[in-house]
Amino acid sequence: MLALTLLALAGPLAASAAYTPQGRSAELASRAGQTCTIQSSGSNSTDDSPAFRDAAKQCANGGTLLFQEGVDYYFNTPVNATLNTVDIQLKGNIHLPQNVTYVQGIVNGSTGGNVWWINLTGDNLNFTGTTNLSTGWVYGYGQQWWDANPKNGSGIASRPHLWRFNVTNSYISNIKIRKPIAWVTTLNGHDIEVNNVFVDAATTPGGGFPFNTDGFDVAAKNVKINDFTIFNGDDAVTINNGGENVTVTNGFIGGPGCHGTSIGSLGQAQGVYNTVKNIWFENIKVHGCVYGSRIKTYLGGQGIVQNVTFANYDVSNTTFPIYLTQNYFNQGSSQTQNGAGVQEGGNFGGRVDNSSVIIEDVTYKNWKGDINTYQPGDRSCVTDPCWYDVPGSDGTQAIVIGCSNSTACSNFEFQNIQVIPQSYAETKINCTNLEQASNPNLGIVCTNGTLVST
Repeated sequence: MLALTLLALAGPLAASAAYTPQGRSAELASRAGQTCTIQSSGSNSTDDSPAFRDAAKQCANGGTLLFQEGVDYYFNTPVNATLNTVDIQLKGNIHLPQNVTYVQGIVNGSTGGNVWWINLTGDNLNFTGTTNLSTGWVYGYGQQWWDANPKNGSGIASRPHLWRFNVTNSYISNIKIRKPIAWVTTLNGHDIEVNNVFVDAATTPGGGFPFNTDGFDVAAKNVKINDFTIFNGDDAVTINNGGENVTVTNGFIGGPGCHGTSIGSLGQAQGVYNTVKNIWFENIKVHGCVYGSRIKTYLGGQGIVQNVTFANYDVSNTTFPIYLTQNYFNQGSSQTQNGAGVQEGGNFGGRVDNSSVIIEDVTYKNWKGDINTYQPGDRSCVTDPCWYDVPGSDGTQAIVIGCSNSTACSNFEFQNIQVIPQSYAETKINCTNLEQASNPNLGIVCTNGTLVST
């Protein structure tokens, strides 16, 4: 029950120079229009998705869609709806199918092989759950998918995403998700506010690893995510291509296997220019994760990451608290394997090293906590060496920075980094190509050795 109390994580929302959200943090009034109560069959052998589709059509403009309190709804097929000036009140429970082969068949039959089980588009959408812990859940039944992962596999094929909000001027709150299969929430559009989210994607003792259980994948503009608890096996919140003016505040992230807060990965398609700008992470607690924060770009990628702040992090038992790589290694995909990292000077899997995603104006400030010295990493390795191995690391590195060349990273600042190894050894840094000339206010010495502040 302790984890559930983290739904009420407290802390003031600090003002951000990167983005001042325009969202509505006050309690929302119900719509004045029609209320469409979604009917349930009461059995997982009957599909309730058609009932949702019917209600969504009837109340698509100016109405309210009501999942009744304590009622179970079985979404045996994916749903898509366009809703404008609509409230969705999730007071009941949504269940995804439990038959893995059946779901894989739907994913395989889709165009492009990507399926969001719930796909919502529109303007001025209010999606609200309930703070009642006995109802209002979304059940993904992901554990059986994780347990089915073959030895040395990184997630079985044909997994669906849970849901996507491709919306504008919208509000999402009081969401509770249990055992999602993979990729939980995708945000597209602009002017979106999210509050009070709980995601349980932690595997059972001895169970399979929950690969790709990203909490939020954000490719939207003008976004505020506040007050969240996420236990998972990947990024809790990641900002992808197109993400701009995003604040992420007051979160607890736990593992094992979690990857903290991330930018990217960016630059995988070498001919596509990627952009991420004006991102602010603040008041984040990270426990038992591989990373606290991470910026990841592919060798030979194109694009820019600009104006990013990671402030007020409290990390515990975390392998690499601060991490940046411009030679990202996507485990388990032969198409995107890059081989050895920048720090090794090794081969790069055939990718042409003719460009870099430019990363500039990045600040890390007010970090405290400890490094996972004795049992680093997680149980996700399917390669040898492990995909997250850093040559020369020994469980004492608070900072790992691997810029691809002397001009790829500029205007970095490190302020008040107080993260120590669990062994109480000297705190160290692995740092490549973070040049003083391009980073006049760096605040540390970029070297491979003891962390020295300047």
